[in-house]
Amino acid sequence: MQNNGKHSRPDQAYGQQANRPANMGRQAPARPQQLYGQQAYQRPPYQQPRYAQQPGQQPPQNGYSNPYGRQDFNFQPLPNNHEHDGMIRVKKKRRKKHTKLIVCIVVIACLLVGTCGYGAALALSAKDVKAQAETALSNVNGIQTAIAGQDFQTAAKNASNLQSSAQAMNEELSSPVWDVAAMLPVVGSDVKGVQTIASALADASDNAIVPLTSSLSTTPPSACIDADGKLNIAAITTLLGAIQNGAPAMQRCTDELTSLPAFHIEKLQKLVGPAQEKITGINDVFQQANTFAPIIGSMLGANGNRTYLLAAQNTAEIRASGGFPGSMGTVSIDNGAIELGDFTKVYDMMAEETPAQCAITDEENALFYPWYTQYSWDNSFNPDYPRVASIWAAAYQEKTEQSVDGVISITPTMVQDLLAATGDSFTLSDGTTIDGTNATKVLQHDLYWKYLSSGSNMSEGNDLCDALFAEAAEYAFDSALENMNASSLMKLVSTMMGGLEDRRVMIWLADATEQSYIEDMGYSGSMTAASQQEPTLGVFVNFWAGSKLGWWLGMDTQVSSPVTGNDGSRTYHVTTTLTNFMTAQEAKQGGSYIVSDNDKSLGDADPFIYFYAPAGGTISDVTASNGATLGKATYQGLDVTFTCQVGDFSVLPKPNNPLPVESTVTYSYTVTLPAGVEGDLQLATTPTLTKYHQ
Repeated sequence: MQNNGKHSRPDQAYGQQANRPANMGRQAPARPQQLYGQQAYQRPPYQQPRYAQQPGQQPPQNGYSNPYGRQDFNFQPLPNNHEHDGMIRVKKKRRKKHTKLIVCIVVIACLLVGTCGYGAALALSAKDVKAQAETALSNVNGIQTAIAGQDFQTAAKNASNLQSSAQAMNEELSSPVWDVAAMLPVVGSDVKGVQTIASALADASDNAIVPLTSSLSTTPPSACIDADGKLNIAAITTLLGAIQNGAPAMQRCTDELTSLPAFHIEKLQKLVGPAQEKITGINDVFQQANTFAPIIGSMLGANGNRTYLLAAQNTAEIRASGGFPGSMGTVSIDNGAIELGDFTKVYDMMAEETPAQCAITDEENALFYPWYTQYSWDNSFNPDYPRVASIWAAAYQEKTEQSVDGVISITPTMVQDLLAATGDSFTLSDGTTIDGTNATKVLQHDLYWKYLSSGSNMSEGNDLCDALFAEAAEYAFDSALENMNASSLMKLVSTMMGGLEDRRVMIWLADATEQSYIEDMGYSGSMTAASQQEPTLGVFVNFWAGSKLGWWLGMDTQVSSPVTGNDGSRTYHVTTTLTNFMTAQEAKQGGSYIVSDNDKSLGDADPFIYFYAPAGGTISDVTASNGATLGKATYQGLDVTFTCQVGDFSVLPKPNNPLPVESTVTYSYTVTLPAGVEGDLQLATTPTLTKYHQ
């Protein structure tokens, strides 16, 4: 058969065997044997190839190739025994390429479907978590409201609901859907944070809040007061025991929440921030009660009668520890039974001279001068309250031949707070009415202006003011303790706790072990103890001469954000501002007991000011806008910068630190904390009366 097709081999005649390349040596498969009864195989008629060689196109060289440039066909010669004299087209394994493509498409489709499904699952889960979180927060608020209203059954119910919501939220956030989300960039850390919150809340509800509310429902605060007003120490111990058991879980929860980094999602941060503050506040109560628990029984006379000296420090006669202790009284507690003694003038309660056994140190004389350390009541120049209280206890024993188990300091503002808590008011013996809205102004300003203004008999007026102050303090405590019930007890505790937070109430106990618990709570007024727990800057003030100018003193301290050095130290820029609010007209009208006419500078104050550096820290670069003379000293290992004595004041030292009427002075300084000191810088300061001027 003639082969005149354009695919014929150019170098081979018909019927001749070609010189094939080595890779083309395969034999064509044998034709299958024809079966009986089947029609013989018929070769289709020859057809002209669809793709002809174009004019000018070079024939393939050295073998056979695809003259059409198509890479999907491989042309191979037929073997010489094949009847077909043309070419057959053998496809490459394109099916595999198609298969791979199909597989890829299927995988991508699955991923898309899976991602959509995952996103939908995550969205639905997030919706559930949001609802659970809202329910949990609602239950927390419900618990607080119920406890405040003494509805402890409702508090326990809300706690149980909180537990359910917290557990459900924790389980939901522990699912694989959220674990995958936690691996995402940026928002993954937010997911981890939410998971941490859920786990911590579940822990707190299981191990602290539910047990406490359950205990409150069976042993409510009303059980802590007997019918005769006596404290039930057993019931108090039971409640504190429930708090003790839950304190570790609450601390774990708080630690985990406060250690979380800021959330990237703004709405989430706005939700979490208040929750962190709420949990921290609840934990503070747990930890305070937990610390009190080991000593509360002995403090309440469970092991025998306890007697405490109550010192009312007069802020108008401002001193670093609070004020001049114008009035003092006693309170005795025997197995929960409370008896309040009479308040009277300090001169009747303490020996005048500081007892010899108190052994004033060189540090104390350098900072506060022998004039002030000489007299027992003037030791309040020292802001270290435990030291002051121990001197007062010794001076009281020397005067009365009776010992005390501790000294509790209160300021006149606490009289107003106690009256506000009880809702009581009363009339002083001179006809003046005081209550929870005006007691501070009456006791720290009005009575002095009434009896010590210009032209008055200063000596008699001062004695009368001291007596009225003692009368008010005694009535306020009587009001709080008389006919005590669960409601009044909780108000009393709340009021006293508020004072303990800002040095308006401070406690010193004669027993060293018990005192260590008070220091751990931060209620002792000790700068060294406070600074050992967390870095604390102390800013304290004394007025050098007797007056009532404390009423007109304003003091404000502003602390900048820290700057961290290459060595890990932290530096704070601090400004403290003192203001004398007294006007020139008031200075003319006030008597010398009020405005202090020493050197004929009516109304001008000359404050001693003290800056106590945190433990291990330093104070530097101190400047004063009034050119005050500043010195350096130490107190129990703390670095102290203070306005020191200048000139020859052998009898009564006076600082070079003028603060005239209607003037302000600003002190600027740097506080540095060394590397390794943890915690934010805290501030301890002498309480003032500015907010009571209205």
